[in-house]
Amino acid sequence: MRCLLSIILVTVHLGLFAQNVNKQNFPEKKNFNRVEMALPQVNGYTVLRCDFHTHTVFSDGLVWPTYRVGEAWIQGLDVLAITDHIEYRPFKEYVSGDLNTSYELALPMAREYGIMLIRGTEVTRKQGVIGHFNALFIQDANDIEQPDPEKALQAAYDQGAFIMYNHPAWALDTCLLTEFQQDIIDKGLVRGIEVFNNDEFYPRALSWSRDQKLTVFASSDVHATMTDVLEAHFPDGTGTMFRPMTLVFVKEKTQEGVREALDGRRTLAYFYGNVAGEEQWLKSLFLASVKLEKVSEKGKSASYKMTNLSGIQYKFTIGDAQYILDAGSSIHITLPVNKREVSMHVLNMHYYEGKHPVVSMVL
Repeated sequence: MRCLLSIILVTVHLGLFAQNVNKQNFPEKKNFNRVEMALPQVNGYTVLRCDFHTHTVFSDGLVWPTYRVGEAWIQGLDVLAITDHIEYRPFKEYVSGDLNTSYELALPMAREYGIMLIRGTEVTRKQGVIGHFNALFIQDANDIEQPDPEKALQAAYDQGAFIMYNHPAWALDTCLLTEFQQDIIDKGLVRGIEVFNNDEFYPRALSWSRDQKLTVFASSDVHATMTDVLEAHFPDGTGTMFRPMTLVFVKEKTQEGVREALDGRRTLAYFYGNVAGEEQWLKSLFLASVKLEKVSEKGKSASYKMTNLSGIQYKFTIGDAQYILDAGSSIHITLPVNKREVSMHVLNMHYYEGKHPVVSMVL
């Protein structure tokens, strides 16, 4: 026993002296933890957290492609598209390579971290006349570089791309569809639309998504870092810190599964505590997230515990009473004892201009 104790003491003594006391790290190094928005399964679908519109130094972004991947992983994304501009590349004198370079550089790290990386690009023309469009699931961005904007979009479509109309009211004083934009929607070249971009919500575009059967997107369109963007909105660290993202309801977590969901318009746009999209998916997400449990009765009143299983805060009214149900929390509500159903007007969900879904739950 004494021999064993002596060996332990000598080992500890040598271990202490093995440390380099002349090199110490302040602050102490720590792991970067991935923070995910909690989302339930909805009607049997898995909900993926996606950003289909980001930029790097290979167009007008300020970060390297691998940074975008690491950032996406830390901030809880499942799917990322790097969509560098074809026509606008202010750093091309210093950053060479063909139009697929940012994707190729990011892909190995995306595979290592388990981020699904979608090959994409942005076709960029004058805003308010032609506009900007993201082409997702392309094969080769170089073949999309064509002078005629419709031919460029047709080239992307011919590669099997899913094309969305970006930020319809950015840099304008109104949200509009030009003759060109309406024409390519009518021809089926464009099948999606951003109802949220960076820090702008477009209620009119949300109405178009329903009227013209377009898939809804919320995108960061990040050029610098998402940390800079989030801190600009929440400088004191309060409020939700999740980046804007498109919630995609997939049958399987594959690129084919994501594409099938986009084609089927099974998406919602999440942005800073709000959710926008088709009414049926808003209701389904709420019902999958929120659970009611009766806890007691007293006279004509019944007490219920309402629990939010998701990472989305919900704001709603029941009659004249207003409630806020924080992410991952529970509240207490009181209802008439003979009530068999409760209807909630969910104010931070949007399915049309100025319209919010009414969700009913059986008691």
